[in-house]
Amino acid sequence: MSLEHPSDQKDTRSRRLKEKLRQWGRGAQEKSHWVAERLMDRRICVGVTGLSGAGKSTLLTSLIYQLSHPQKAQLPGFAPALNGDLLGAEIKPALDSGLPVFDYESCLNALMSNPPRWPKSTRDVSAMELHIHLRRHRRFRGNGHKTLILELRDYPGEWLMDLPMMRMDFRDWCRHQAHIIGGDTRAGLAPELLQRLAALSPQAEAKESELTALWRDYRQFLLDCRGERKLSYLQPGRALLDDEDYRVLPLLDLRGFSADELRQLPEKSNYQVLRRHYETYVHDRVAPFLDSHFKHLDRQLVLVDMIGTLFAGEQALEDMRLAFTHIADTFRYGDSGLLSKLWRPKVNRLLFAATKVDQVLAADHDALRQLLGQQLQQTFTGARHRGLPIFSEAIAAVRCSREDQRNGRRMLVGHDLNGRYLGFENAEISSHLPSEEGGWSHYTGAAPPQLRPPQGMDAGSIPHIRVDALLNLLLGDKV
Repeated sequence: MSLEHPSDQKDTRSRRLKEKLRQWGRGAQEKSHWVAERLMDRRICVGVTGLSGAGKSTLLTSLIYQLSHPQKAQLPGFAPALNGDLLGAEIKPALDSGLPVFDYESCLNALMSNPPRWPKSTRDVSAMELHIHLRRHRRFRGNGHKTLILELRDYPGEWLMDLPMMRMDFRDWCRHQAHIIGGDTRAGLAPELLQRLAALSPQAEAKESELTALWRDYRQFLLDCRGERKLSYLQPGRALLDDEDYRVLPLLDLRGFSADELRQLPEKSNYQVLRRHYETYVHDRVAPFLDSHFKHLDRQLVLVDMIGTLFAGEQALEDMRLAFTHIADTFRYGDSGLLSKLWRPKVNRLLFAATKVDQVLAADHDALRQLLGQQLQQTFTGARHRGLPIFSEAIAAVRCSREDQRNGRRMLVGHDLNGRYLGFENAEISSHLPSEEGGWSHYTGAAPPQLRPPQGMDAGSIPHIRVDALLNLLLGDKV
């Protein structure tokens, strides 16, 4: 029972109502600003993701730092910085997203600590606005200022790998996985597990203890595919990021069963139980991500550890190309009309960037970019993608090495992850993939070492390779 006097209760209700009205007013005002900014081309939304090990958190940190500290940045390939028109940038929460803000400060502190260390990988989605302040040259009224709002939506590449599941029912997915898993690259990692999966009868009654054990081993199998073989196209992708009991397992042998026969199997059969797990995962995890995230994107940046994949061998590269092929149809492509800019924008520019190019000599940077471009050409060849501008670049968000010369040979010097100073050469990278038999042996066992961030960034700029070129591709037509 309330002890408040009736008049006090009335005042309390009135205050609450006024506060709600103020909140609605603020929300409406913010939304009107958002609408105006999109219509006037002052706001652009860019999705940022990376295939495993590509260094997404590091790239975001470096990019924000360069734009926020124009006096320290070295961005000759980005016209506003070169012309002195870049005045700085500031981070703000993304309007109307409900998503956590990218933890820029923690990532920057990691890079600038003593000794420096790499930021932790992000395992969830985040969003932020980067308000980029620019000097505007007006012909008759002198110089003014303008602000471009860059909305960055950051999400794990493992989530991207799940999106093709939206176009497959459980039966199609099982057959698709059986084809992929049957390849030498995966089959050799866990032959006993794959035998158990192949022996799992679709019509037999499901045993929860058996499925739980299979899921535990299958998740480890996916982790080994990524860690040991540098594979990219792994589903369910969230199994690589958390230890939830999704139990999304493929039945590898559906021979002899038509689609109708599978639908008529008992509710407690392996097929029906696993089908429900699959559909729950797609409905509860994949579909909301697609709906809430991708409908906002104007442009998409995908980071790729091209060097790690290349030195892992031919099958790792083929798997990366397979991943590109299956995610290619995920995005809505084309120029957005006036209304679709607000309600359903389309991706009008798609960028892929090979990262960590400081692991190889400068003479190999262009070859690496060309190799990435070749993979993209083979993927985006259909009419569905015609007219979509696709770009490839080779970058290092933080340059960790420098070139030196010893005994007439070019080499790289830097510090390994334990802080030991070292010098090394990389196997020369060709602009074309090996075609002759055994040509891949050139890369076998020659992967460059992982490097630690350089010391002393807290006193000056963050060294990089071609982050300015990447910025120009992302924003050059907007500034």
